[in-house]
Amino acid sequence: MAFLDGSPPERLCMPIVDHIESLGGQVRLNSRIQYIHQALLVVLYQAVDILKLLLPEDWKPVPYFKKLEKLVGVPNINVHIWFDRKLNNTYYHLLFSRSPLLSVYADMSVTCKVLEEAAEYC
Repeated sequence: MAFLDGSPPERLCMPIVDHIESLGGQVRLNSRIQYIHQALLVVLYQAVDILKLLLPEDWKPVPYFKKLEKLVGVPNINVHIWFDRKLNNTYYHLLFSRSPLLSVYADMSVTCKVLEEAAEYC
């Protein structure tokens, strides 16, 4: 597991978009997909239940896509809490709770070097 050394749009999304476009591909954001007609490669960041609805009928029997039948969507949420000071300098790893919801705590100013340097100026 690792953390990005900056914001996800800047450090993850844009490099992927740049790469796809450099190869002649198209990236469409905030576009409603009604049907996938033909493509060599389709990348969707979509809940599995919606993906099942969008999948073309002739793709559903393909063994790769047939595996989707077993997947069930699970709601999730991310909460980012910013404090006015450090809570604890003892732990530098991820902390997981025993909650059935798998709660995780990480001090991003420690786990991401860029954020740690930025925190020095605050």
